[in-house]
Amino acid sequence: PTFFPPKKGKASGAFLYASYKTGQPKIYTRPLMGGRADLFSKLRGNQPMPAISPQRNQVAFVSDAAGNPDLFLQPFDPQTGPLGKPRQLFSARASAQASPTFSPDGSKIAFVSDKDGSPRIYIMEVSEEKQSPQPKVISRLSRSNTAPAWSPDGTKIAYSSLTDGVRQIWIYDLLEDREWQLTQGSGHKENCSWAPDSLHLVCNSDTNRGCQLFLVNLNQPHAVRITSGSGERLFPQWEPRSID
Repeated sequence: PTFFPPKKGKASGAFLYASYKTGQPKIYTRPLMGGRADLFSKLRGNQPMPAISPQRNQVAFVSDAAGNPDLFLQPFDPQTGPLGKPRQLFSARASAQASPTFSPDGSKIAFVSDKDGSPRIYIMEVSEEKQSPQPKVISRLSRSNTAPAWSPDGTKIAYSSLTDGVRQIWIYDLLEDREWQLTQGSGHKENCSWAPDSLHLVCNSDTNRGCQLFLVNLNQPHAVRITSGSGERLFPQWEPRSID
């Protein structure tokens, strides 16, 4: 799931999510309080992993409509829905793209691609040109990188990487152009989401009672469990603050 960024002084009123209820993953929009789920796009094929820009005017997602899991961009209006047709933003031969996330100003997207072998995190400009700019790789120190999340202040990108056999949360600092490991210990830590303060992260991690949600502070990186009981808790999403 991903919240619609709220208007100034308001709370988020809806969210995007992917559902397999028709057999293939399709994207839907739904109000937080009541209302029905509406199909986001009639594009054929699989469409998982939606992300909406903070400006509420673009939705990025992955689709194999052209035969390959490629990155697509759809102009969007929160009141009326998709505007026109989606366009293919990035494709690479014999590779899969995944997990887009927008920068706070909506000008860039970070995403996962295995175009150079192991899945890595890339950043690229959101261009209106037919020929998209080449993405820049930011994860070089670890392998099998997944699920990037751009911090609300725009200075960092968090993602999960396989590190000595365990998935840990790593941080890429855009101001310093460096990456560093945030979490330690057992239990795969994945699918992180930033708090509005750009200091805390929530993620899911394996425990002996199923997958639970954990809170991590950049300055105190010991992960603290915030859920209990048995069962699987996955893909947390922190509600964003209102924007101007």
